[in-house]
Amino acid sequence: MCLNIIGKLILGISIITFSSTIVFSQNNFPSPNPDRIVLNLTEDASTSVAVTWRTDKSVSEGFCELQITPDGRIDPTISKSFKAKTTAVKYIHENNPVVEANQHSFIFTDLYPGKKYIYRVGLAGFWSEWIEFETPSKQNDEFTFIYFGDPQNDLKSQWSRIIRRAYKHVPECSFMVYAGDIINNGGSDLEWEEWFKAGSFIYGSVPQIFTPGNHDYIDLELDPHWKTQFTQAKNGPDGLKESCFFVDYKNLRLISIDSATEGELEDENGNDLKNQKIWLDSILTTNTKDWVIITTHLPFYSPKENRDNSTLRKHFQPILEKHGVDMVLTGHDHSYGRGMATDNPDMKPSIIYVVSVSGPKLYEAGNKEWMQQKGSFLQLYQTIRINDDVLEYEAFTANGTLFDKFILKKQRSGNNKMIEMKPQTN
Repeated sequence: MCLNIIGKLILGISIITFSSTIVFSQNNFPSPNPDRIVLNLTEDASTSVAVTWRTDKSVSEGFCELQITPDGRIDPTISKSFKAKTTAVKYIHENNPVVEANQHSFIFTDLYPGKKYIYRVGLAGFWSEWIEFETPSKQNDEFTFIYFGDPQNDLKSQWSRIIRRAYKHVPECSFMVYAGDIINNGGSDLEWEEWFKAGSFIYGSVPQIFTPGNHDYIDLELDPHWKTQFTQAKNGPDGLKESCFFVDYKNLRLISIDSATEGELEDENGNDLKNQKIWLDSILTTNTKDWVIITTHLPFYSPKENRDNSTLRKHFQPILEKHGVDMVLTGHDHSYGRGMATDNPDMKPSIIYVVSVSGPKLYEAGNKEWMQQKGSFLQLYQTIRINDDVLEYEAFTANGTLFDKFILKKQRSGNNKMIEMKPQTN
């Protein structure tokens, strides 16, 4: 139980719902000091990166200072200063305290590929710490990113160990990818505060990529936090900016598809689905990268019994197979499944589909034919290392034990060569 200080009176308040336990805390309120600092990748990660942060409303404008730092030294006198975009926000969610704040965002552009930079955000008297990041080179040399299935529940108390273990495991990771359901109750600033506490400084130094899940929506509207506290690539179709987009990182094109609204995939009254399909086919047609990975919330193939997303496959799988997509990273089903599959009887399966979960809400995986590996009641994180024409995938449990592994070797004609290396289990 948390202590909520009102004047000199200390009250312990615990709010319990059927789906989760939320503890009220004044700590989710902003101050003049920058907090909730997040880096996001842009369309071309080698030359630009976006930063977003929060202050209270007394800070009416925000600034960024940036300098290149080849030797690690900090010299504020040579830093370039930039004025950020400032947006006033008011978050209202059920009976939670109303939170008013200013969100500040800026996109650093014209950066040099393969260089180390340091930056800070705020303004005189209220600067953040200096934070380092590195732009990727234009070469196809090695890099690693981390993929998380749904964090969603008990973010501070239980999910925190997953992101911290993953960061400890790969401290030089290039970015982190989330396959939706970042929090449990869309719109809850209290839950977002837990998520920010869980990863703390990591979010400001390791770029983050977010695909929305159904819990990141309120009815059919994206959580208002989404576009104010993140600054993601805006190259998606109309109506789905910053939830449907792509990022190019060295020889990888990573694509986010917004599948979070489940029953709306058929899109009887709107054009979101049609627009996504046209857009996806277009960016895959013009793609020049060797590797293509899709991230979306709903699994194309579910590890759970009595769950199936045939509508998702009907609309998107032919496009993915047409363009030789390599992998699809998903969440939603709170268990683990990994395998190659296709609904096309005339085609040999070539796409690897993964379903995973990082938070403590866990289900049992069934015995589905499509899976080469499955896992039940396990919090997991995944590392994906790409070095030119070789991709190495590993899944780890919360204590860092290897759970699944395979290697893909890119073939210049035909399907990838896959080498199973999953560990033996008792």
